[in-house]
Amino acid sequence: LTSKDKIPYVGKVGKLYYNFWKDAENERGVLRRTTLESYESGQPEWEEVLSVDALCKAEGESWVYKGNSLLDEGEGSTPTRTLVYLSRGGADATVVREFDLEKKAFVPPEEGG
Repeated sequence: LTSKDKIPYVGKVGKLYYNFWKDAENERGVLRRTTLESYESGQPEWEEVLSVDALCKAEGESWVYKGNSLLDEGEGSTPTRTLVYLSRGGADATVVREFDLEKKAFVPPEEGG
């Protein structure tokens, strides 16, 4: 129960595998991704997609990640956008923001986000 080792559980989106991770360096968490080959190596090379810590700093908010829902565009398509659920300070109420997985950025309101 005191081990700091954790298994990075992943979810597949297209050809990439995503994981939300929290540790001493990422107290609020980071959404990251890797390839299957890298994941199976035992020492995955992760690409940062969204750092909640960096988002808090940039926006001056105390965001808490509450999850995400992928945009389902039908059979045979790979989702490129997701809805990210954030709460201020861990409150029950959430803010829902559209996020572009390819650009690794929130979709601006003027673009429909």
